[in-house]
Amino acid sequence: MIQFTSEQIQENWNKLIQLIEDTFEGERKEKLLEMYKHFEDRMCLAPASGQLHFHLCTPGGYVQHILNIVHYSKEFYKIWKDNGAYVDDYTMEELVFAALHHDLGKVGDGETNWYIPNDSQWHIENQGKIYNTNADMHWMNTNDRTNYLLQHFGIKLSEVEYLSIRLTDGLYDKGNKPYLCATAEGNALKTNLPLLMQSADLMAARYERERYNTSKRTKSTTKNVGGRPTKKQKLKNVKMPEKLDFKSIFGDSATGGSSS
Repeated sequence: MIQFTSEQIQENWNKLIQLIEDTFEGERKEKLLEMYKHFEDRMCLAPASGQLHFHLCTPGGYVQHILNIVHYSKEFYKIWKDNGAYVDDYTMEELVFAALHHDLGKVGDGETNWYIPNDSQWHIENQGKIYNTNADMHWMNTNDRTNYLLQHFGIKLSEVEYLSIRLTDGLYDKGNKPYLCATAEGNALKTNLPLLMQSADLMAARYERERYNTSKRTKSTTKNVGGRPTKKQKLKNVKMPEKLDFKSIFGDSATGGSSS
């Protein structure tokens, strides 16, 4: 299991806030900072997924995943531009905004986490299911909750930003098929940013999964051909931390506001 130190979690959070400071301006920046201040103590510790074999299923995984997406989005932008793809119908601000918020709904609603620690050690050991989704919340898919949260904090988004966030999961989300498999010429995507975001998300998720596989092989003593752990190996040493709250990691002297 990949684990981040408190220093790494704090450093990643500072990077995220600085990215907002450097990319946005005016009322939009103010509202974004207000939203991130509200979510700080929860978002800092949020995982990017609920199971170990997915990506960054660990406290602090969400913010690291977002930073990875921003990085890969900028890298793919260079590739697309250098190879003649049309990139003039969206701005770098729109690209960063989409990257920052494509998974915002995973944080939860205004007051409650979407991912909650699993209290079943059997599921942790046998399935790597470290978190459950919160059954007490209204169920929404990630994109719907993302849009709810953005409008709740009064943050407007452009059509290109909306489509890019909406379509980042590609055809993994069946609801995206009409957008991505349009047969009528007029219905085809008119901007490349959603496709660029898909590439960035796939790259980040794969990279993060490979890091997990590497850490698992490094800790493994019983391996089969190719270095992969055998099926007999279980995650008996993997347990949720007893405390997963902001103060237990950062202490009372931590900088940065906490939500009310």
